Amino acid sequence: MPDTTAEKSPWYALVACDVFQEELEYLGARDPPWACIRYLEMGLHDDPDRLRRTVEGVIAELAADPAVTHIALAYGRCGNGLLGVRSDRCHLVLPQAHDCISVMLGGRSRHDAVLKENPGTYFYSPGWVREKRVPGPDRERHLRELYGERFGDDEEMMEELIDADREAFAHHNCAAYISIIDRPAAKRYCRDCAAHLGWAYRELEGDPTFLEDLVRGRWASPRFLVVPPGQRIGADSSGNLIAVP
Repeated sequence: MPDTTAEKSPWYALVACDVFQEELEYLGARDPPWACIRYLEMGLHDDPDRLRRTVEGVIAELAADPAVTHIALAYGRCGNGLLGVRSDRCHLVLPQAHDCISVMLGGRSRHDAVLKENPGTYFYSPGWVREKRVPGPDRERHLRELYGERFGDDEEMMEELIDADREAFAHHNCAAYISIIDRPAAKRYCRDCAAHLGWAYRELEGDPTFLEDLVRGRWASPRFLVVPPGQRIGADSSGNLIAVP
């Protein structure tokens, strides 16, 4: 779990899903605006309760530094995995976004528009490609390793789960690569995945402004939620993130 510390007087710390690692390293390369950054593995999304516990644990560690007053979270709603997260001492800040795809596309409206145009779109990015978790030639191997650790020699259970995974992607027909930074190898991998699956391939120009505003402290509502100390991250009936007592 990388931990990068800037030589400056801290005022906010950043906790980020490592799906954003390439983009954040690019944005912070010359003058990192955060006091420190902690990357958490994207695999935590597979277990929302574990994601919640891990994020709260890291927040508690970072809040122990009295110079840190705010903790920014490079996460979206992420399947409700952050609901209930709180800090007793620091303000928490996060984007009003469905998930990392909304963040990389610049907001929920564009994310929704792409899916409205083609509901069969599956999104790729450098971080998702790095972990080989996306649909493509390496995903089944990844799942066999994962399920092998969980279920041992139960081959029948493993095959049922892999078949269910294939069915989960049966309605997809397009691999869409989101480009914020120049990563030719990741782009080629996405194109190869599309060919392997018999899907169309599409490139989408990413919008860095959401991430830029997050790391530069431009946290204006309604694009960002700022949760006061002692309150929790919640959600309303429309899916918007809110602060709750």
